[in-house]
Amino acid sequence: MEHYLGVARAQGVTEEEIGAVQSVVMAVSAGKVRAQFREVRSRNRQ
Repeated sequence: MEHYLGVARAQGVTEEEIGAVQSVVMAVSAGKVRAQFREVRSRNRQ
């Protein structure tokens, strides 16, 4: 991750833009984990 952040900064990506992308990645990741949790929970109820 640090490598890619370094490359992004070298290409002129701002910290604000990096932060925005990180926010989206975190939201998508949280949604995926929540969906997996619901799937496991529904399997255990059957």
